[in-house]
Amino acid sequence: MAEHDRRFESVNVEVPRLESILKATGQAKYTDDLRLPNMAYAAIVRSPYSRARVLSIDVSEAEKVPGYLGCLMPEEAPSLYFNCSGNPPSPLLMADETVFTREPKVLGDRIMCVAAETEQAARDAADAVRVEYEVLTPYLDVAAALREGAEPLQPHISSDNVIQYRDVSQGDRKAGEAASDIILEDRFVTPHMQHVTIELTSCLCDFSDGRHLTVYSTSQTVFQERRIMAEILGLKEKDVRFSKPMVGGGFGARQQIHAQHVAALMSRKLGRPINLSYTREEDLYSVVRHGSDVDLRVGAARDGMLQLFDTTFRLNGGPYTTHTPTVVAAAARKLQYKVPNYFFHGVSVFTNHITGGAFRGYGNSQLTFGREILMDRLAAELNMDPVELRLKNQVQVGEYFPCASIPVSSNRIEMCAKRCREIQAEIDAKAPLIDNDELCQAWGIAFCCHGSGPSNKDGLSGAIVMLNDDATIQLLVGSADIGQGSETMECQIAAECLGIPLSSIQITAADTLTTPYNTGTFGSSQTFICGNAVALACDDLKRKVLEQLKIIYSDCRVEEKDCRYCISGSENLEMSFQEAARKIMFDIKGGVMIGAGTYKAAACPNPFSVCFVKAEYHKKLNAIRLLDVIQVVDVGTPINRMTVEGQLEGGIAQGVGYALYERMEINPRSRRTLSSDLLHYRIPQMDDMPQTYVDMVDSYDPYGPLGAKSVGELATVPVAPAIVNAVRYASGQEINSLPLCDKFIILPSRGKERA
Repeated sequence: MAEHDRRFESVNVEVPRLESILKATGQAKYTDDLRLPNMAYAAIVRSPYSRARVLSIDVSEAEKVPGYLGCLMPEEAPSLYFNCSGNPPSPLLMADETVFTREPKVLGDRIMCVAAETEQAARDAADAVRVEYEVLTPYLDVAAALREGAEPLQPHISSDNVIQYRDVSQGDRKAGEAASDIILEDRFVTPHMQHVTIELTSCLCDFSDGRHLTVYSTSQTVFQERRIMAEILGLKEKDVRFSKPMVGGGFGARQQIHAQHVAALMSRKLGRPINLSYTREEDLYSVVRHGSDVDLRVGAARDGMLQLFDTTFRLNGGPYTTHTPTVVAAAARKLQYKVPNYFFHGVSVFTNHITGGAFRGYGNSQLTFGREILMDRLAAELNMDPVELRLKNQVQVGEYFPCASIPVSSNRIEMCAKRCREIQAEIDAKAPLIDNDELCQAWGIAFCCHGSGPSNKDGLSGAIVMLNDDATIQLLVGSADIGQGSETMECQIAAECLGIPLSSIQITAADTLTTPYNTGTFGSSQTFICGNAVALACDDLKRKVLEQLKIIYSDCRVEEKDCRYCISGSENLEMSFQEAARKIMFDIKGGVMIGAGTYKAAACPNPFSVCFVKAEYHKKLNAIRLLDVIQVVDVGTPINRMTVEGQLEGGIAQGVGYALYERMEINPRSRRTLSSDLLHYRIPQMDDMPQTYVDMVDSYDPYGPLGAKSVGELATVPVAPAIVNAVRYASGQEINSLPLCDKFIILPSRGKERA
């Protein structure tokens, strides 16, 4: 039987997440719920300016606040540079940030810290600190930062505010131009977008003995953060423990150090555990999706075959390197169309805007936005169906993405498009498209792909399975479940591999003291990277069980099939996995059964998505409304169909916000953020969401655990360009930038207005 025809028991089914009852009943413990004896609270004094110099700091009024315990001044913190990114070490991750600064380069930069007996007292004390600044002119956009005469923001890295150039190419530009009957080009601009995790950033640090540090935090990358903290504090990694409690969302925002170093230093100074939790305003300006400014040229022959793809991809990185060069590098690797002449010129730029970091999509969202709009324009110029144009140019199994080193291993995007059209037909049968004097309705589409794990194949994960005598399993993994359901899916993989019920598995995850190494929860890697490690650990356990049974029944033949053990010879027995476990544990020739697996990414299989959007344009109001969004994906074997559906629906919601109105706004006069809370930074609410339809096609990837690929980031990437294409057809207006609220009135998708 071929692998893609395999029937599963514990995967490719709908399973409620293991922690769902705890969350629904309020019993789940998040970082800010944790309490340690003698715990105190800290708050950071931050720069209110995007660029300034600190002239003086006066804490005399703060010292009068009841409950005040002490302060941590800039000179009390290590001054070495570090990069806060939760990626493994890389030449791309230049060190340019310090714990505190007297030369703030961004709104919210850390100046100092105060501590008190209560959280409110700590915030009152921080507000009472008087800091005198010399305010400097900030460079808030790429053009200003690159202007001749602009001062370098990180002179030890760049004299012209360019963090790094990134060039990836194949073919010949002039040959591509000559082979193209049509060349379209334009500039596309996307805004800075905030993650808006429901749980605020928080940490609890105990460094009270000055030798051993324990950190509980909202983290996606506990092992990378342990390494960074050990470097900052001059500790061995064995003396630093990071443990992730329940996390209420990440989307990339927690793929970095936030304030753990500040809390640790304050804990050491006071000799007490320290809780340091952000306000919503602090969270909003802590890290954002990079704003982009992208020039694109696409050329095609008259038959629709692409001949040229040429882009200059500029990212506004803010004042610190963090992830920016790796985001640019990742964007260069995700063109799913066959293009013989491909040219990618990436530019990472220092500015004084809010620091850009990891965000669901990791460069793919910004580049796919303009690309898919140009593909629709190209289809119109060629008088081709936009779906057929894309399918005609789609890279197939065994073929290579531009500049890729590994061929595509699975691709069912044609089935995705077919299923989208089926759902589209059902919708239009019930509510045909309208075009009259009042409004015009239209469909727009977008294709996209992503990777499974980091595109540079950095992904590495270990897993341990320990067999109990009743055949239950203790599963240990280093991956961090930040709300996406990875712990449930890892347990499902173990249950499937061992042939036991899901209820027989207990998982412990993301604790550097007790679980094996994992690169981190980023790059849509948990199901693929950690899932493969779990599968290998289960294989190792099964092998050891078989070998131990051969020792016990040394004069018999012992064979395993489908997790049942057949013993023949002097004895003739058939054992279940449960019976074998008990026999091994208590037999005189028994042993302790522990399976271990390590997976280093051998590939980065591409999941694929097709998104259709139905929108309407109100001609007299110049207003738009989203009606329906369809997204169908090829994610290989969906380990948990319920979770995949949730990822798709959540990704659509983020894409809707990105397209319509989400943006971190900075007042051009005061140069301070206007987006200080969820009244001034709007995310989609129930009435804003169109009707959504999501589905998965049958697929199987040979590299994936049980055939699985990723879904987390893929889900949000095609939504914004599909919305723009729908609005373009409905309104007749060309669109080059987000959010759409700059150009149109946005009407709610549900409620009385639609009725």
